[in-house]
Amino acid sequence: MITQTEPLGGQPSPGAKPSVKDLEEQVVYQRAFEAVIWSQPAVGVYGIRRGLFALGVNDNDIMAMSRPATTRHELLTANNATPYIAANANLQSGPVVLEIPPASDKGVLYGQVVDAWQETIADVGPSGVDQGKGAKLLFLPPDYKETPPSGYIAIRSKNYRIQFAFRSIRLPGMTDVDAQTYAETLKLYSLTEANNPKPTRFVDAWPDRLSTLPFYDFRYFQDLYDALSGEPVRTRDKAIMQMLATIGIESGMPFRPPLKYKAAMERAVVDAYFYMQDRFYDVQDNNLFWSDRHYSYFFILDPQGSVVWDTPTGLFYDNRSDMYHVGTYYPGKFPKQPATAYLCAIADSDGRRLDGDKDYKLHVPKDMPVKQFWALIIYDFATWAFIYNPLDRVGFSSYDKSNMKANEDGSVDIYFGPQPPTGLESNWIPTQGKHPMPVMRFYGGTEEFWNKTFKLPDIELMR
Repeated sequence: MITQTEPLGGQPSPGAKPSVKDLEEQVVYQRAFEAVIWSQPAVGVYGIRRGLFALGVNDNDIMAMSRPATTRHELLTANNATPYIAANANLQSGPVVLEIPPASDKGVLYGQVVDAWQETIADVGPSGVDQGKGAKLLFLPPDYKETPPSGYIAIRSKNYRIQFAFRSIRLPGMTDVDAQTYAETLKLYSLTEANNPKPTRFVDAWPDRLSTLPFYDFRYFQDLYDALSGEPVRTRDKAIMQMLATIGIESGMPFRPPLKYKAAMERAVVDAYFYMQDRFYDVQDNNLFWSDRHYSYFFILDPQGSVVWDTPTGLFYDNRSDMYHVGTYYPGKFPKQPATAYLCAIADSDGRRLDGDKDYKLHVPKDMPVKQFWALIIYDFATWAFIYNPLDRVGFSSYDKSNMKANEDGSVDIYFGPQPPTGLESNWIPTQGKHPMPVMRFYGGTEEFWNKTFKLPDIELMR
């Protein structure tokens, strides 16, 4: 005799009701939230493409700054010590050639060529594919089926749109003019022009405002659509592409967001931003470089030694966003001792988070453990970009020591905050009330740095 009146499963508990009135709106919100976190690398690098195009730097043109970046160059965790070089190319019309000059006493380039997902397809420089000897790099589109011609280093991209960003390193005795002149020996052109390439067009973007940062409002989704439009869909991303269709982003279709739920999408992008901001301290607190200091190592690497987090067991895009929310253009693989190491001051000497209303000091010893140079930059935690200020000053490096007041032993004290220290204005970085995020870069760290026998003093609260 059957006494059951209901199956064991198949429905919620008796009396259960939807938690929200509009479930479709809830779905749009959830999928928009996840889309923002998942797409950080693609939208971050697309912002650079968007910013360069706005200044008239088109595909196969090269932006070569005549001086290092400053506050009007709105870039994620940029440096202010070396002039930047950047370019876009589109492989939909066929392969593209990039000629790299050899490193010499006239200059040296460091940087990466990335695809539309900001994954490095070629490191450039003495430790890159050219090994500092100069080379002709030939970038092939994903559907290229011919045998590449000889005389090139052939590199296949998984995407049609590619970009590069290099730094022109000032060697001893070089000026910014020398660095720019060296940068302008690069050549970028279509393979179809290889026998007689027209001169590469260079644009100096240094005088202009360069807007590249992600927009954390409804514009984010337009950028996401533009970043993915026309690009192949990778197997790892197929499930998320179905989610994107809910918010109007489909391969081969125009952007059709559900405007009925525009407010839900706007809430989602704002919430995703704050989620990623909160994650920064969560992950960096567990990534200290010295156990008795308050500096994190900044780089959060996957088990394969990269920041992509595309592992055999899954695409961990939360972890990936930890890096691409705050920066761009990472090496394909990180060696045990990378050429540049970043240390973030996540607290002062007493373990307190830094405060935009307070003044701070960092003591920089005379003999820093670097083969090249060191550089301290104070970023705005809210944007991860430079802080606009009347002095147009974002940081100091060992290149600047001659313009700073040094201590008797050759060390220097760097100050940052709302108010300059009396008589030490030359050593002060204005923060304009912003939540400061100091990052010390070590270019060419020595063994003393890597074996941690050197320890950088903590940030000290002045008032």
